[in-house]
Amino acid sequence: MRAWPIVVTLLALFIVLGIPGSAALIVVTSSPQTIVKADTVTFSGTGEKNGSVTLWIIGQNYFSTVTTKTNKQGNFTFVISPKVTTIFYPGQYAFLIQDPGGNKNFEIGPLLWSDGIRIADQGKIVGDIGQISSFPANITPIVSTILNSTKQPDTDDIFTPSFYFVEEPSIHFDRVNSNGDLPDQTTGEALLITGTTNIGPENQLNVAIKNATSGEVITSQNIPVEAGTNSNQWTFSLDEPGLPAGSYIVTISEQKYTTSESASANLNILPYLIAGNTSLSKQSPLPPSLTTYGVLLPLLISCAALAIIGIIIIVSQRK
Repeated sequence: MRAWPIVVTLLALFIVLGIPGSAALIVVTSSPQTIVKADTVTFSGTGEKNGSVTLWIIGQNYFSTVTTKTNKQGNFTFVISPKVTTIFYPGQYAFLIQDPGGNKNFEIGPLLWSDGIRIADQGKIVGDIGQISSFPANITPIVSTILNSTKQPDTDDIFTPSFYFVEEPSIHFDRVNSNGDLPDQTTGEALLITGTTNIGPENQLNVAIKNATSGEVITSQNIPVEAGTNSNQWTFSLDEPGLPAGSYIVTISEQKYTTSESASANLNILPYLIAGNTSLSKQSPLPPSLTTYGVLLPLLISCAALAIIGIIIIVSQRK
């Protein structure tokens, strides 16, 4: 799955969809709706008419609310930092945008008690969602309790829910076999290794290549994450002459709030001659016209001619 900062847009479509003018409609512009742990998540909106909005986040063993003011154009933004998303559990999370309605007052709010959280309408308890530590992976019943609180006759608060799935970060190599081996490369040539990840493009990955025998780090550098269609991509390249012949371990790790995720693959660099360069690894066969006999015959003729010339010179001198 592709991972990126989540962006939520608030649109003024109230008349078209038959929603009261004091309400807010949240349209999720990112798909698929996933969040990777330790990624930054950004919610933004526009057209909000009532001065402020509150974001509720509910997930397994997690609950929080934060309120922000809108500007004169009704724009607002919530940024959820990696410090927060890194403690998310994998699974479904609900993000509720609360509009205070035409009276611009939030009637619905949480009451955090020692034995759990109650949902109150202007201080009057209208629901009980229990203790945060008991929130299950399926948070739909908890969200339903919160949404049902708006049915009270004396409130005009509006909740717009969005649901996301939180994933653990993952990194993968392209073209790696079941044994974790990359295709053999040749020393003296440029090196190119590619792969995919669900980590967002606002992050960087670290590439470390170690000698498989000694453990010595041959090279280490950070590379960007590039946004893709179905998944994000990463690319590592090393210009000629590449790596010396030998066995190596290539490790790709995340460089963000946590560094718990990494992936490794084996890489074998072959010597140049063994790699199949026939022009250097073995002599080319002689053409038919240059067989062993064909090479020796001119040599024998030359030697015989030199011998005859030598005899002629000796006989001439004696005379």
